[in-house]
Amino acid sequence: MEFKLIAIALMATVGLGQSPDVDSSARPEFEVASIRPDNGQMNVQLLWLPGGRLSASGITATLLIGVAYSVKDFQIFGGPSWTGRDQYSIDAKPGVASRKGPILSLYLTRQQRESEEGKLRIQSLLAERFQLRIHRETREEQVYSLIVAKNGPKLQKSKFDDGAPENGVPGLQMHPYQLTGTKVSIHYLAEELSRRLSRDVIDQTGLDGEYDFNLRWVPDVGDGDSLPDGPSIFTALQEQMGLKLESSKSPVDVLVIDHVERPSAN
Repeated sequence: MEFKLIAIALMATVGLGQSPDVDSSARPEFEVASIRPDNGQMNVQLLWLPGGRLSASGITATLLIGVAYSVKDFQIFGGPSWTGRDQYSIDAKPGVASRKGPILSLYLTRQQRESEEGKLRIQSLLAERFQLRIHRETREEQVYSLIVAKNGPKLQKSKFDDGAPENGVPGLQMHPYQLTGTKVSIHYLAEELSRRLSRDVIDQTGLDGEYDFNLRWVPDVGDGDSLPDGPSIFTALQEQMGLKLESSKSPVDVLVIDHVERPSAN
């Protein structure tokens, strides 16, 4: 299924790496959760609201699993076809003292900790309401390495001012054939390219700054299709950002669905 726009905002951090596999008895949970069919949505939204409340619309089980376990849809194997087709709206609230046990890390900021706790709550929601059971594997798969092109990067260091509300908020705006970044690291660009290309993209640029950019391209089409002229995503990356994608093979962590059921509406 293709969507016109996928807008996902997880606290202030997304894609912190593999979520830890936590004993289900120790995972934090939502106290109340409403899940209802929401088919026909072209815009998908998943938001964390103050207090750890989860609000989602037009989301599939596959997307929800990806958020919960920090994997992309092409890293999810098994399961019936409805997991990537049926859409749901979700409104879930944690209790006042819903944490069963802390996430033990001295290196997580408060926002990172809240983000990880949110992912664990979604894991609990999937286990309880979708009867999800999974296991992890490592498979040899085709990947892309994101590197700096021959003539060097063409990137503008971000001029975003956190103290100027009129500037809006930093982040990555995602449209069908356009990515607009405000104060975005290359790591997050690689994450989104992975989703667009259905292949793991490994950031090997060595660029550790935050950048503003506007990447535009046109889709690849078959003979006889008519679309505006323009560069492919591969060409656009080189021409507009001075970056390049190289294909190779590498071990990739994947998640295999052993069992899943449609949730009952409530």
